[in-house]
Amino acid sequence: MIRRATTLHNTPSSMSIAVRKAVRADIPTMVDMQIAMAKETENLDLDRAVLTRGMTIPFEKPNVADYYVAYDTDPTRVVGMLMTTQEWSDWRAASILWIQSVFIAKDYRRKGVYTAMYQYLKKMVEDSEYYGGIRLYVETENKRAQGTYTKMGMEKEHYYMMKWMKSHF
Repeated sequence: MIRRATTLHNTPSSMSIAVRKAVRADIPTMVDMQIAMAKETENLDLDRAVLTRGMTIPFEKPNVADYYVAYDTDPTRVVGMLMTTQEWSDWRAASILWIQSVFIAKDYRRKGVYTAMYQYLKKMVEDSEYYGGIRLYVETENKRAQGTYTKMGMEKEHYYMMKWMKSHF
């Protein structure tokens, strides 16, 4: 489903961002975006083959993850992307949608692309009895992103995220 956003905060009137669920043909572009994001945010060099496989699996196995992309006028020219996963909340008897792997092309940052993507997901959550809310994690030093999320009505949680991984990151 494609939802076109008609008015976006901080978006030039000539720009009309639309959001759609990603398709397999978007994988190469999304891989490029994730490689750029890992380098930019964590100075990591991701293995393209591993990443491509990792981004292909959700298209093969339902309920692993979903990708969403944003575009301006050409639906094949992706300018932003994100991935969502679900966490079941027994306390809420609903799934929480987790936003991950957000990347916006440099020329489109601070122009409402993420806002359009977030509003798309928020409406999806609001319109469904299955979902109970949205969560995401953000680098502790990324104050700009934290400000963006706060401006959209999100609030800081009261717990830390912890991990154990088989690989080095």
